[in-house]
Amino acid sequence: MTQKAAICEALLKGEVLSVMTAFRQFGCTNISREVGRSIEREFGIIVSRMSKPFKSRYGHVGVYFEYRLNPLIKCNKEGIKKMRAYVDSQKKCK
Repeated sequence: MTQKAAICEALLKGEVLSVMTAFRQFGCTNISREVGRSIEREFGIIVSRMSKPFKSRYGHVGVYFEYRLNPLIKCNKEGIKKMRAYVDSQKKCK
């Protein structure tokens, strides 16, 4: 299975992805780029982004994003079908 298919599958399952979870699960170091290019543009969907503020152990303040697929958005329905078909096709390619 490709990295793109693994990200699609995680979003379809309802998982919330962030920089750290994407790195651990998929080896993806730039989830924001992958979500924009490989997921949203490719399948014509909208992935919800929620900003999460954090403070490092050295006192630096920053923000990271969590990504989730909202299946209730009407414009996502066709894209979700395309994503499922893509994930299924990648599983068969083993």
